[in-house]
Amino acid sequence: METVITFIALFAMIFGISYYSLYTRNKERLALIDAGANASIFQINQNKGKTHPIYSIALVIGMLGMGIGLGIIFAFLIEHSLDWGPANRYNNRNEEFLYISGIFIFGGLGLVGSFLTLRWLDKKDEEK
Repeated sequence: METVITFIALFAMIFGISYYSLYTRNKERLALIDAGANASIFQINQNKGKTHPIYSIALVIGMLGMGIGLGIIFAFLIEHSLDWGPANRYNNRNEEFLYISGIFIFGGLGLVGSFLTLRWLDKKDEEK
C-alpha cells in the first residue's frame, strides 16, 4: 500500500510542477504582450550549423554508459583486490559504496568527456 501512495505522490508532484511552470510561462508571455514588449526572448536561438542534434545525444548517452560500465569494473576490481574476500565477509564491511561511488564518478567523467568532445566539434565547425 505504501508503494501505491508513493507513486501517486510522485506523479502528483510531477504534474503539479509541470502545470505550475506552464501556467506561469503563459502568464509572463501575456504580461509581455499587454505591455507591448517583444516576446522574442522566449524563442529558441537557432545556431546555424553549430549544433549536432543527430549525434550529440548519442555521444552523451554512449559516453555516460561507458562511464557507468567503467565505474562498475573499477568497483569490482577494487573490491576483489582488497582483502574483502569470502573469509572476511563477516567483519561488517559494506562494499556497496564502491559500486555507487564508482558509477557516479565515472558516469560524471563520461558526461564531462562528452561535453568537451561536443565543444571541440563546435570549434572545429567554426573554423570551417
